Amino acid sequence: MSRRAIFLDRDGVLVEEIFYPQTGEREAPLVAEDVRLLPGVAPALRSLADAGYALVVISNQGAYAKGKTTLKALWLAHERFVALLAAQGARLDGCYYSYSHPNGTVPHFSGHSLERKPGPYNIFVAAAQLDLDTQGSWMIGDRETDVACATAAGLRPILISAAGPSPVLDADFIQVPDLSKAVQAILAT
Repeated sequence: MSRRAIFLDRDGVLVEEIFYPQTGEREAPLVAEDVRLLPGVAPALRSLADAGYALVVISNQGAYAKGKTTLKALWLAHERFVALLAAQGARLDGCYYSYSHPNGTVPHFSGHSLERKPGPYNIFVAAAQLDLDTQGSWMIGDRETDVACATAAGLRPILISAAGPSPVLDADFIQVPDLSKAVQAILAT
């Protein structure tokens, strides 16, 4: 029987975005030593797992495509992320990354790609591989592309944002200030 799942964006939801002076941007960690879990992430994930949800990360990681880091550095950042969760008793059922970027400079990783959000490609791949029920599942993210991805896949979207409601989004979604409030909203349904 298929399981319900919580699909989660990684950076800004589970992991702190880092300001890099060389790029002038806050973005996903480019190296393993910069990976830091946001406060309360592990207990929130444990609560969702205890409620029977599979936990799956769906994340765009375009830094390699933009020439900012190596694929190996991004993989080591992923391994540190998983290790930090495990050290706090939380685990994921799967992680699906898109390493491409539409404005990238690295050959074969630049331009349009199926797996990059807002497209639902990685949601459908994860659902098939992990036997997940998308109709009873949610997606938690911090960008409009996460809401669009969730909507395209038939998931219920939650947007983490401390700002007011987004006037750009034409979708039915819940907006909360952080992951713990997202978990409360899910467990209340």
